[in-house]
Amino acid sequence: MSLTMFDARLSTHESAVGAETRRANPRGALPRPTRTPARREAWWPGKATTRQAGTCLVLALALGLAAVAGCTPSGRGEDLASPEGFSAVRIPEGGHDTPYEVLDEALQSSQPPLAAMACETYLEAGRQPPLGRVEPLADTRDPRVRATALALMGTLQRRDLADLFRRKQRDADPTVRLAAAFGLAMTVEPDRMSALRDALGAPDVRLRRMAAWLLGLTGRTSAIGLLEVKLDDPDAVVVLRAAEAMHRLGSGAGHDRVRTLTRHNRHLVRYYATRLLGRMGEKEDIPLLERLCQSRFLDVKFGAIASLAQLGDFKRVGMLLDLLEAPDSETRVLAARELGETGYTPALEPLQKMLASQVPLQRTTAAAAIVRIRSAERPWRSTILKEERENGT
Repeated sequence: MSLTMFDARLSTHESAVGAETRRANPRGALPRPTRTPARREAWWPGKATTRQAGTCLVLALALGLAAVAGCTPSGRGEDLASPEGFSAVRIPEGGHDTPYEVLDEALQSSQPPLAAMACETYLEAGRQPPLGRVEPLADTRDPRVRATALALMGTLQRRDLADLFRRKQRDADPTVRLAAAFGLAMTVEPDRMSALRDALGAPDVRLRRMAAWLLGLTGRTSAIGLLEVKLDDPDAVVVLRAAEAMHRLGSGAGHDRVRTLTRHNRHLVRYYATRLLGRMGEKEDIPLLERLCQSRFLDVKFGAIASLAQLGDFKRVGMLLDLLEAPDSETRVLAARELGETGYTPALEPLQKMLASQVPLQRTTAAAAIVRIRSAERPWRSTILKEERENGT
């Protein structure tokens, strides 16, 4: 779960989601699902639920971009839910396309959410990205995408990118400059790591959030002590990023704070905390996650189902599989996003079918989910399923 784009505008989005939810469902409860003999229809939510899920998705959740809207260089948003919004994608006859081909097309789609999703997926998969498509993102219009692309290139530890990192030290956005410093620290100027340490204490909350995330990508356990201090940061997102970074570095010291944040008053914070519990892989969290499955917010509910799957409880995964065929694109995207967290290999076949979709957001999310399932045994993911397979259980 990357929090790369989870910035200071979260509270604005929270208000928008709340207003939309109240309009769609004044009582604040999910309509009861109607079960039918046909498995495909067993868990499709009602109209109000679909609208709520779509709002959450567009604002932040399926992309991991809590503040990015699709913008073209002209500043005009294109429709990610229509085929025309992703004209760069060329779908072969029959829809036979590989996930990485879809992600590579997303990198050059002129859509910040899709490009950032592709960058984050490459980060999590640990696979060499196509540099010819990533490098131009360092100069794209959206600063969050610029920072994500620079972070991805920094993890490659390629010295030949040093000139690019030095040039981006003059970027107008401080978070982009910090990502460029990370790139230099990982390649030719290790002393630049001091910039990340200093940013952890910066008044600008965006810098604190970015610094915590980048320190987790360094792979240096010496950063754990610095990050542990940020578990008491007044900003909930800084706390989540610090806990996630510590987990990547092999420390579970942030676990209790993440559990606490599942009760936060902002539901987007609850959502990301719920998803992070799955990756932390503590079976003691199962009762808590089972309660979160009853949330009236679809993103929290789906996140809890995905987290339980990472802990070996697959009882509810069928709901997410069913929703891959929901009537509306937004719900299908949200279900695909969470299936990517499960490590549940039977989900690969239905996700593969989604690669033939003409809807750009649905298609790219399916590709990202497939790659994440295949990388489910990365060292910072839950190890429970791997241990159970090794033990023959």
